[in-house]
Amino acid sequence: MRELLALLSLILWLALMIWVYRNSPEWFFVPFFFLATFGYLRLMETTSKSS
Repeated sequence: MRELLALLSLILWLALMIWVYRNSPEWFFVPFFFLATFGYLRLMETTSKSS
């Protein structure tokens, strides 16, 4: 079940990144992608430690 949730989370993350890429200027996407990915990884790190 946890693997399924992790996979769903990753798919939703990729869908969000594609949507932002298609609907924003290029200069905005690159810093957004790095900051959002860093934040996402930190969030996943803290949730995996707490369980």
